[in-house]
Amino acid sequence: MNSPQLSLSRRLRKSPFETRSHVGATRASVYNHVVLPTVYESLEADYWHLREHVQIWDVACQVQVEVRGPDALKFVEFLTPRDVSKCVPGQCIYAPLLDEHAGVVNDPIILCLSADRYWLSISDSDVLLWAKGLAVGGGFDVEVHDPDVFPLSLQGPKSETLLSRLIAEPVEDIRFFRFIHS
Repeated sequence: MNSPQLSLSRRLRKSPFETRSHVGATRASVYNHVVLPTVYESLEADYWHLREHVQIWDVACQVQVEVRGPDALKFVEFLTPRDVSKCVPGQCIYAPLLDEHAGVVNDPIILCLSADRYWLSISDSDVLLWAKGLAVGGGFDVEVHDPDVFPLSLQGPKSETLLSRLIAEPVEDIRFFRFIHS
């Protein structure tokens, strides 16, 4: 029995990297309204390539939800039980987002861009609409929006070598759960 073919439409979010990242893909999924290639050669071959070499992944599906404004920290802390106040610009923290019954809505990585600006790098769900509703309903002085950015992921044991060829910043200066933003 044949698997159904995925029909791409304008309802899907387009990654600026997809014309290259889809080349050679044999399987794909839809994640956060973005087509995400999941297999190229085979699951096993792709796994061993990742373990032994380097891969650049189009992870535009890791949609960012930006929270910006005077109440940004207060609002982000309203969404999670984590203490975000110790997070400094250039630092990331894992922070589950909880509903009114302590159920997990999403489990993003929160990136601190500045004291009044955060990105929630979300897994597959519509956190943007949920956060907008809570911000308005709670009277927080924040803007919640999609900053229209498209992350790439560099993975594998040879990733530092490749990254050092791509950026001017010394790779060894980028600490665990930190990022550079240019």
